[in-house]
Amino acid sequence: MLRDLLIKNRSIRSFDKRARITKEELLEMIECTRFCPSSANLQALKFKPVFKEEECEKVFVNTKWAGYLKDVKIPPEGNEPSAYIIVLHDKKIAPNPVPFYKDTGIVSHTILLKACEMGYGGCMIGSFDSNAIKEAFSLSEDLEITLVLAIGKAKEEPLICENDGDIKYYRENGTHYVPKRTLEEITIE
Repeated sequence: MLRDLLIKNRSIRSFDKRARITKEELLEMIECTRFCPSSANLQALKFKPVFKEEECEKVFVNTKWAGYLKDVKIPPEGNEPSAYIIVLHDKKIAPNPVPFYKDTGIVSHTILLKACEMGYGGCMIGSFDSNAIKEAFSLSEDLEITLVLAIGKAKEEPLICENDGDIKYYRENGTHYVPKRTLEEITIE
């Protein structure tokens, strides 16, 4: 069951923008992070749910998507996500965010697994204009954006494929392919 969810949970880069996600649904995803491990149990991460259309646009214009795909507009026009969760590190709790970046990965994967379980898809976006997003939402200087999670109803179904020596994801005939290393390649004997 977990393996199936992990396989289904791919990075989505094309969404049904009309399928709106509610604040309550985002809070249900965020709530799952309360049960995640946290460095020194400080629980220094906070989350900003973004679900109103005009607020989503403020996030979208300050993100960059799918760095490997230079010749394709991602997401395609009109297929932007209908929600975001901005992951923030609270420097009042822990002044140095670097040791907590692993926490960001743990909670972000947890959120996306929950979104997948709820019938949504998502994408972790690490390329964004932090200052512009912070300004757009009047976020405190004590909050550092560590990751942006795009969430919505998927309009694509990326496929896992065998790694032929290149790990770069690609699109072919409208399908998004994600090469994965084999078990033998990632296991040290």
